[in-house]
Amino acid sequence: MSAPVDTPIDNLAQLKKGDSAIIIGFADDEETLFMKTRLQELGFLPGEKIVVHAEAFPGRDPMAIRVGNSIFALRRSEAEKIRIVQASNDAD
Repeated sequence: MSAPVDTPIDNLAQLKKGDSAIIIGFADDEETLFMKTRLQELGFLPGEKIVVHAEAFPGRDPMAIRVGNSIFALRRSEAEKIRIVQASNDAD
């Protein structure tokens, strides 16, 4: 059973294939600064809905994330820096 709508989840790396979420921000550390800028340029913006499209086997790393009409591969270590609120898994 999935978490209810708007249940806080710590970060994107905790989601599984098929889960969706809304980006609420990024980790607040120096290591994240460059990556944050690059991810925002790609469309990972607060308020954007994202969906975990696929996960690599074995180990679930990297993961494919859909943002808008694009799909990006992110390492789990990168996904840990993206703060989210889980959304419903309704079809888009």
